[in-house]
Amino acid sequence: MQLVTLKTVLATVWISAALIAAIAGHLNSLSSWALLAGVALLPPIVMMWRWHTPAKTMSETIQEARR
Repeated sequence: MQLVTLKTVLATVWISAALIAAIAGHLNSLSSWALLAGVALLPPIVMMWRWHTPAKTMSETIQEARR
């Protein structure tokens, strides 16, 4: 699986789990929804920002140069 696809799937699952927990917890106040938004969105944003693709190996660089 490509790294970009994996990050997207993980972010989607995290946000979905947070929304399911909110629905199950019967959130009804504005502060609860604000906290949920922070918990649901902050980890995926940090993951997308900090999780970089690995550097090319020497073999990948050589194969690319040969093409």
